[in-house]
Amino acid sequence: MQKISDLPKRPGRSQRLEQISRRINLISNHFPMKFIEQNQAINIYSVDLDPVIADDARKLREEIIKLARKDFEAQGLKEFTLRGQNIWSSYNIQDRLIGKAQFQQQEYIVIVQHKKEYTLQDLSETTTNPVTQSINVAVKRSLKEMGMIEIGRQSKFYDPKNIECNRINEHGLKVWRGIKTSFQIYQGMPFLQIDFASRVLRDQTALEFMLNLNTRSIQDIKNEMIGLSVLAAYGNCRIYRIDEIEFSLNPTHSFQLQDGKSITYQEYYKQRYNIQIRDLQQPLLMYKDKRNLDKIAYLVPELLTMTGLTDRQRADYKCMQSVAKYTKLSPQQRDDEIYRFYQDLKKNLQKKNIQLSDDQNVQGFQLQAPRIYMGNKEYQTDQSGFFMIKDPVFQGSHIQDWFMVYQSRGKNDDDDVDFIVSELQKQGEKIGIRIEKPYFVMLKDNNIQNWLQRLNAEIGNKPPQMIVTFVNERDKDKIYGHIKRYCFQDLGISHQNILSKFLRTKNPSSVASKIAQQMSMKLGNALWAIPKPNGVSDKTMIVGIDIYHKLLTNRKSCMGFVAYLESECLNTFSKPIIMREGQELSHEVGRVIVEAISAYFERNGKKYLPDTIIVFRDGVGNAQIDALKQTEIQQMKNAIKSINKNYNPQFAVIMINKKINDRFFMINNGGQQQMKSQLSNPPSGTVIGDKITSSNFDYFITAQYVTQGTCTPTHYRVLENNTNWSEELFWQLTYYQCFNYQNWSGAVRVPACVQYAHKLAYLIGDTYQGNIHKRLAHLQCCL
Repeated sequence: MQKISDLPKRPGRSQRLEQISRRINLISNHFPMKFIEQNQAINIYSVDLDPVIADDARKLREEIIKLARKDFEAQGLKEFTLRGQNIWSSYNIQDRLIGKAQFQQQEYIVIVQHKKEYTLQDLSETTTNPVTQSINVAVKRSLKEMGMIEIGRQSKFYDPKNIECNRINEHGLKVWRGIKTSFQIYQGMPFLQIDFASRVLRDQTALEFMLNLNTRSIQDIKNEMIGLSVLAAYGNCRIYRIDEIEFSLNPTHSFQLQDGKSITYQEYYKQRYNIQIRDLQQPLLMYKDKRNLDKIAYLVPELLTMTGLTDRQRADYKCMQSVAKYTKLSPQQRDDEIYRFYQDLKKNLQKKNIQLSDDQNVQGFQLQAPRIYMGNKEYQTDQSGFFMIKDPVFQGSHIQDWFMVYQSRGKNDDDDVDFIVSELQKQGEKIGIRIEKPYFVMLKDNNIQNWLQRLNAEIGNKPPQMIVTFVNERDKDKIYGHIKRYCFQDLGISHQNILSKFLRTKNPSSVASKIAQQMSMKLGNALWAIPKPNGVSDKTMIVGIDIYHKLLTNRKSCMGFVAYLESECLNTFSKPIIMREGQELSHEVGRVIVEAISAYFERNGKKYLPDTIIVFRDGVGNAQIDALKQTEIQQMKNAIKSINKNYNPQFAVIMINKKINDRFFMINNGGQQQMKSQLSNPPSGTVIGDKITSSNFDYFITAQYVTQGTCTPTHYRVLENNTNWSEELFWQLTYYQCFNYQNWSGAVRVPACVQYAHKLAYLIGDTYQGNIHKRLAHLQCCL
């Protein structure tokens, strides 16, 4: 793990901060902690069992240690907590301890050996610190003593007494509500983060779901089940994703244990978990560990509970409304749930030398939103960060050479396409996008090979500006990926797909306007422009990088790399990088950033190189910081130096994390926290850079204003920085760029270059997994 002290320090704030923002009062879900006995030590002991048990047999290990506890207490180990295969205790016993336990007619010898002692002086911001882990253990133990059980590996705890409380009988669902905790160190001070958690469960096992599909087709069953999540209530109570279904295996088949012995699945579950499998002919489900692709587990369907929602349920508006009542809590409701758990947990933690405080107050800043420049007007957004396109766009366009490709089964299909074209022309004209009548290519069937042969014959040596396809939803999977490859890789032209549900929308004019905007943007015409913040050089290149994985279908991973080629951020350089399955970091980033800098040089008339390069990197977590610095960041630094020995631009790399449990609520009553009913989501542009940030340089931004449920901020951690920028200039650039994603007229959660990189990685990684034509590298073909 990268040491926090090795990361860039937070730069100073300038007087401009007061000019571009206002102070706002917030509360967070972080509760300050202190330790009643400051000198208490934490001792780590190893635990060995004879005979050896399975690594994931957590409940069995807990039972054995529980039965041997009296032996350890008699030898001086009065209090301890089991953590994996280690014991944590405030007692320091140097002698080897031996205990015995008799469980299910098997005698176990338990050997406990002291390894190391840590004091609270060792507390630091590194996530791997043993003191941090021991506090997490104490919190988990308290939650278990409160009657809660842990589900999965992410410190999510649920009360088994409440599993039936939130039932949605008409859809065969129940919502299990619970809590997630995490111990954090912010600027040298300990905090406990508490957040609401929920898990949607179905009233059926994986075997029941399989049988209810009413099909004997192995492929149909796989299509329905692969990718779904299941709950294994035995062992670690883990959540698994189904990667494959092995119909050639069943519970009577054998596998090898770690000691080399062979055992059937039926025998294994009986011996390890005392579970009797009923159906011995059911196939086994395969799970592939995302962190170790060589580690494969086979699971028995009848022992697994289905979780989550089916595609049909997600498409059911009433079903989603019913689920949202229990999962999408308002800021007021969420804070009430958090505070209720806090009060219960506080009482229990006091017995373990930990005292919590309810000082949740945090001061934030609300940045002024950027002005939006259109063709002949400019707009100032409100706290929602949203605006409408009703006037001419920033760069008008004339789309005069394009194909409309569709399956024609008669006059109705032809009329539908004529209506779509008419709406595109009508709505485009209103906003400065002139669309001529297309060249119609009518196909008799939905065979993709016939489509491609016909297009080759029609196009010849003169490709059009764009190909637009109109397809039925059920035919999308057959056609979409092939057309994307044909357009993006073979021809180097833009493609727009329109689904037949367009005809069923309540407001076709609005949808047609959005499609016209996308068509224009894909040809390189900006719909609006965002000013750069004062203090940002005119020669700045902003880069966004993200990763897309599709592990469930054995596809390779794909990285999207998008760089803006001028300070106005209107033209881009785009590059997909295909990587091996599950790979998080790329060894080609250095080469690609040189290509981006070269494209920048060409775009600006070969007059100058960028004097500032800001890279936003999404798709990695805190545990990968060290690897990221040693690979991609070092590659980029070396590549920049290789361009010219005298070339030394300002350079910063900012890591993005969207999958966080930090929550912030706006206080709307003059700062009196007691009036909880006044809590709301923070407005667009809220920045948090104090109290619950690290000792180095990181910050939270809520770019979007959320009106349903609770807002999740985005966390930005600066991993490299040699710029002379002030802290608020980083905030402002980040926030401004959230308005530059031109497929949404408002702020998105991350800077636009990162959103484009995600779309590019997803588009290529999910379809044909190849390169894009050089002609499209400077267009936003991935919108």
